[in-house]
Amino acid sequence: MPTPLESVCKRLETLSTLQTTVQYRIPALWIPPHTTGGVRLLRNPAAYYHSIVRSILEQPLSPQKQPTRESTGLIYLTYIRHTTAWDHDGSGTITYDLGTDHWRQTGTCLKLIALLPYLRWLGVTTLLLLPPTTHGRTHAKGTLGSPYAPQDHCTIEETLAEPILEEGATIEFAALVEACHRLGMQVIVELAMRVASLDCPLIAHHPDWFYWVREDVPQPLRPPHFLPEQVTQIKEAVERRDFSELPPPPPEYRAQFVEPPQRVLQRSDGLFVGETTSGERCIVPSVFADYPPDDNQPLWTDITYFRLHTHSHCNYIAYDTVRYYRPELEGSVNTALCNYIASVIPRWIERFHVDGVLLDMGHAFPPSLHRAIIENARRSQRDLIMIEESFDRSDPSIRQLGYDLVVGDVWHWSSSIASLQHFSQTHAPKSSNRYLASPDTHNTPRIASRGICTALYAFAVCSQLPGGIPLITSGSELGECEPINTGLGFSADDIAHYPPERLPLFSGRTLRWDHPDWEILEFIGSIYGRKAH
Repeated sequence: MPTPLESVCKRLETLSTLQTTVQYRIPALWIPPHTTGGVRLLRNPAAYYHSIVRSILEQPLSPQKQPTRESTGLIYLTYIRHTTAWDHDGSGTITYDLGTDHWRQTGTCLKLIALLPYLRWLGVTTLLLLPPTTHGRTHAKGTLGSPYAPQDHCTIEETLAEPILEEGATIEFAALVEACHRLGMQVIVELAMRVASLDCPLIAHHPDWFYWVREDVPQPLRPPHFLPEQVTQIKEAVERRDFSELPPPPPEYRAQFVEPPQRVLQRSDGLFVGETTSGERCIVPSVFADYPPDDNQPLWTDITYFRLHTHSHCNYIAYDTVRYYRPELEGSVNTALCNYIASVIPRWIERFHVDGVLLDMGHAFPPSLHRAIIENARRSQRDLIMIEESFDRSDPSIRQLGYDLVVGDVWHWSSSIASLQHFSQTHAPKSSNRYLASPDTHNTPRIASRGICTALYAFAVCSQLPGGIPLITSGSELGECEPINTGLGFSADDIAHYPPERLPLFSGRTLRWDHPDWEILEFIGSIYGRKAH
């Protein structure tokens, strides 16, 4: 039986005899020796992809070639849909619609496979993928939707596949993992398991796994209001880790919520409507950032929280029910839901043989569930790389829980050369956990927006930090200045300047592949490229 990559290769070979006069544009930088800018026109894209896949298949599928948990090398953070998005047919838009050449404009697993030789040339040894799971369509953010709105936590987003191959997203993603393994590279996936999209089928099958509000409650749901003295009390209690007397939301906020319905139907817009035993109609609400209680992040229109406890008096969404849990919740764990969540990572390991997982908001799970998630994952694959989405490099509980490294806060110190010098001399030596050493992430300003000197200095520092695992955010090696998302370190004006329609995390955008900053690109290659060969 052929492997996934062999199946893709065979299909490409067939296609290469059928498509010989296509007008298919790709960045010249994607093509070895990766030293040319601009755009190249291909008449036979299938033949181009086939040649790369065939050359990768010549490498043995040998797990021994992969880096180990203790040596992840250079990590490349990539959002598949964005990293290899390109206007291949010259239509001027990047959408989910197929181009006139029947190939996708948005990024796909196949195109990322074709990019692997470039990444090896750069010195990359590990891919860290933003969630590749099927995402929701109802009330989607931007023009394409968010990867952090999982409609199914264990399936691959179908638009990451090339329909012309007729293989499907599951096979193409498996082929990507196989290709990486053949090249001695690891694959780590980020999984968002605390939330679900508003059109997630689990809502109909398991209404008790979700929070419900009256149908007449305005959406998106607005967070509860706390008095200034309550906000201070909450923050002090969280700092002490004392959750015994947490102030609850106001009664009028809690009154919006109802118990799970007995009957659920799906509306034409994708939303689910339930009916309680008393005949009251209700819906699953969209949500907000739960902490801090005075957070000013934009409301989330496309996701909802899982209801991890069944306590009837705590059937509302707030910081004290979805992150810092009230003591009375301890005896009301939603067992079936927690078992489902704890089974997600083992299913990924079994289906796709991934090498690691970054657990989105893992620290927000109840401690018992948090431990079960990691233990189940380790039971399935003992040497699985586990990354905690924590900025605290000195938290002793990280290792105790079973994580290998944390996201860390290097990005926070990368605003200037002086700040980076202060960090490397004062803070980095105090780190007790291994951490991702990256001057930017998909949620922060791009390092190139700080200036070329700061960018070069930052990449040099990140390659040398003790305990740091170097990471490059896709596009930062090109000198990209446009952020992927405005989650951390952005002003209110910045956020207004970058609505979801302008952000690659939610909409069709491309990187500056055709005009990279050669000084940054060659500098990174000089640090890591020679080490990879």
